[in-house]
Amino acid sequence: MHTVEDHAAHGWFRFDRIPVTRSAAASDSTVLSAPANCWLLGDDHDVVVVDAPGNPETILTAIGDRRVTAVICTQGGRAHTAAAVDVAWALCAPLLLHPADHALWEATHGQSRYWRIEDGQRIAVAGEQLHVVHTPAATPGSVSLHFQALKTLFTGDAIGDSCAPSGLRLTPPRELTVLSDLPLDTCVYPGHGDSFLLGETFSPTYHRELDSTPPEANARR
Repeated sequence: MHTVEDHAAHGWFRFDRIPVTRSAAASDSTVLSAPANCWLLGDDHDVVVVDAPGNPETILTAIGDRRVTAVICTQGGRAHTAAAVDVAWALCAPLLLHPADHALWEATHGQSRYWRIEDGQRIAVAGEQLHVVHTPAATPGSVSLHFQALKTLFTGDAIGDSCAPSGLRLTPPRELTVLSDLPLDTCVYPGHGDSFLLGETFSPTYHRELDSTPPEANARR
């Protein structure tokens, strides 16, 4: 049985992670490099589901009696969507996917329907708003979800590989330049592994600042 991790909290608003084991998320022909994350974003009453790999019953149990605003897929591949149709159907919740990933979706889910998610779209949940950002670095329809007020970003596979950030880049790849104006202390929650700061991936200036910061200040970051 998977356990829900109370991963981070901002007042009443929290991010819960449901880790999915490799065996639960992989099909006979698919092997994941690291367990995939399912995120529940909201409070004790309302949540959105971000990615739905693995066992739908596990996700439904974690949600409990909370209302689900949407089931959002950060991309169309099986590793992130295996349980999405069952979860959305069970909850009578809209299932959202960027249409550029239709071919990937169809390869796994056939003619199962979804609602289109678009760059710039805003989705309200539990008194906060997430902003959809099209970041087609992993797949043509990959999206990231930005909570500006909370300085957090959910990226699926657009940033990060396995359990670590994908390494310092002097400049972001073209598909991710839209993220370069975000604060460097924005916390990134990826589709696999643990969180890290955006500046750890994109900005050499961030690292120079850390090197010049007194140790006691670094400990507070």
